[in-house]
Amino acid sequence: MVNFEEEVLQQSKELPVVVDFWAPWCGPCQVLGPVIEKLANEANGNWTLVKVNVDDNQDLAGQYNVRGIPAVKMFINGEVAAEFSGALPEQQIKAWLEQHIPDEADKELDQVAQTIEAGNTAQAKKMLRSFLEQNPEHPRASFMLGKILLAKNPKEALTLFGQAEKKADFVAETLPLKRLAEILQYRNNPSELEEAPVKEEFLSALQNVYDNKIGVAIEKLINTIIKNKAYQNEAAREACIGIFVMLGAQHETTKKYRKRFDMALY
Repeated sequence: MVNFEEEVLQQSKELPVVVDFWAPWCGPCQVLGPVIEKLANEANGNWTLVKVNVDDNQDLAGQYNVRGIPAVKMFINGEVAAEFSGALPEQQIKAWLEQHIPDEADKELDQVAQTIEAGNTAQAKKMLRSFLEQNPEHPRASFMLGKILLAKNPKEALTLFGQAEKKADFVAETLPLKRLAEILQYRNNPSELEEAPVKEEFLSALQNVYDNKIGVAIEKLINTIIKNKAYQNEAAREACIGIFVMLGAQHETTKKYRKRFDMALY
């Protein structure tokens, strides 16, 4: 029996673990098994393979939603990061591995992400600028630095987001951040804004973002939406969306204001 907690969940915190859910009676499993075992032997320790016989581990198969076999799941930091099913050809499996296994650059950027989570954005900014000197226009690094710079330097952030969206993974998240970067630049160019009673409150909100008074900024943006939703092509609405993306769905400020924002739209 596999010690899944130790061999997969704990081990995946050190390096990726690829789990092959199989059974002795499964014909496609017999085709896939030797191929994935060969690739594991050639991996030079970049990832490891664990084979799980579903007949002997039915609870595990159910827990990880294994509907058919062979089913291959990659675990990183204790979670399923990628998966496929069926006996894929060797070249397709190689491409899958290359797409999802972190390289040395990703490992370095993971350390930067930990620095950001610890609240040391100044140090993270230095680390990212140094990284980008060695890896110009790296999409993930550009995205991370763009988020850090967004409130204070939206013009540079906009350029960085343009570099980030060269990788498809970042396109969806980058779009609202690019729009926020465009809107924040009105702070230094107020003459480009429509003249309306809400203009001063809207500008004040942009200044609050610059000053890192994000909650106050969102309050004013929501007020702008309530008074004049269409103002400057719905800039207040788009700014709120961008701020929520910048903070992340689980940030306490997002949780506090998201419902009020949604209600203000209707």
